[in-house]
Amino acid sequence: MKRSLTLALLTSAVLLGGCASTASDSGEMDALRAMAQQAMDRAEAAETMAKQASSQASRASSDAAAAMQAAQQAQSCCEANTQRINRAFEKSMQK
Repeated sequence: MKRSLTLALLTSAVLLGGCASTASDSGEMDALRAMAQQAMDRAEAAETMAKQASSQASRASSDAAAAMQAAQQAQSCCEANTQRINRAFEKSMQK
């Protein structure tokens, strides 16, 4: 992806600048190369940030799944306790 972006930017620069090579064209080409490099640097930084965001989202999803499992276990425990209390109450009422 990086190479194709660089190639596209340099191709655009060559097409816009023409094929003649003069001192002023050389300066323009250097400026275009600098702009292309700056664009590449920004694209790489954006890619790094996107990877970090994806990693954080994955961790958050994992944490949410663990929290859901803990909540389900707690609910099961509560239901079991309720059943035990109800059975004990019913036994005491039968005596």
